[in-house]
Amino acid sequence: MRLISLACLPVMLIAACPAYASNPCQTLLCMAGEVLGQSGGSACDNPIADYFNIIGFKRGKFNPGRTFTARLNFLNSCPGVLGGWPTQINAVYGYAFGL
Repeated sequence: MRLISLACLPVMLIAACPAYASNPCQTLLCMAGEVLGQSGGSACDNPIADYFNIIGFKRGKFNPGRTFTARLNFLNSCPGVLGGWPTQINAVYGYAFGL
């Protein structure tokens, strides 16, 4: 019985993880569309929310500089980013509290 319980543990841990996780590459594409004045439709709702949910605080208050840096780091975590898109996106939205 104990062996069966231990064998099921990895399955239970995977099932307990949320099905949705932020994807910096998807966010990058959707935010690039926003910069260009295009909407990715409802498919971009969650990736854009992921970007704007990155909020930096200092002493319990919104900190635009930390927010900017954290958002840029998130966009730069997409492997193989070309063309300076993270910098362009952050130049427009990096300090914003929301869209």
